[in-house]
Amino acid sequence: MGSKNTTSDLAGALDSVRTAVQDANAEVAGALREVDAEVSAAREQVALIQEVVRTVTDVDTIKALADTTRLSLLRALSRDRVPKSAKELAEDLGEPQTKLYRHLKVLVEAGLIEAAETRVVSGIVETKYRSAQSSLTIDPTAHPVETREAMDRIIDENLADYRKRFLRHLDTLGMPSDPEEAKNSGMLMFLSSTLHADVAADFQKRLEALVKEFDSLPRDPDGVRIEGLVSWFRPQMPEGPDGSAGGER
Repeated sequence: MGSKNTTSDLAGALDSVRTAVQDANAEVAGALREVDAEVSAAREQVALIQEVVRTVTDVDTIKALADTTRLSLLRALSRDRVPKSAKELAEDLGEPQTKLYRHLKVLVEAGLIEAAETRVVSGIVETKYRSAQSSLTIDPTAHPVETREAMDRIIDENLADYRKRFLRHLDTLGMPSDPEEAKNSGMLMFLSSTLHADVAADFQKRLEALVKEFDSLPRDPDGVRIEGLVSWFRPQMPEGPDGSAGGER
């Protein structure tokens, strides 16, 4: 009798284990399907803004960008173009989540970001945001006086952010011993020369075309992350004692 009970108990235990394993496999399979669905949805959303290039010219939108937190939010949503919630953005930026809502609202109202999806999490509606464009250019030439202060701040904030991330990259990476490996991991180049005006204009056009080509390249969520900063300007001589305009130098 005891032997039969032991055998029966063992069989029941094995059945329980089989059922638990099957249930666990089903949960894992379901989780994987959800992940695949989220990845597919993210790639579809990236494709939606793949070719959306925007040029900002109005004073209000330029001023909306002249804020450290809003610039950080826009950069965070533009880098990989994957929709993120306020909670995820707060983790990315190291900022309190409650601080971001007002800035997200300003960016939405300016049309710079948009709600990508909403869902209910623990009874609370969560919104995920995405950049509304694949490339953003600011053109203040229509309102040079009204936007001067805002443009100074935008340029300063972006240069400071790039400097911080570039130096952090170097600290993390170290300096590779192989020149080609070092070049592939990152580079900083300074240009300075005196050229004929036509030659300079031609080079500038080709540089702009190269940047546009980069912006048009298809994004690959599984690819290599590339970041860069392109700057080009013609220094001007200060005015002379008689008030005459200075030339280029």
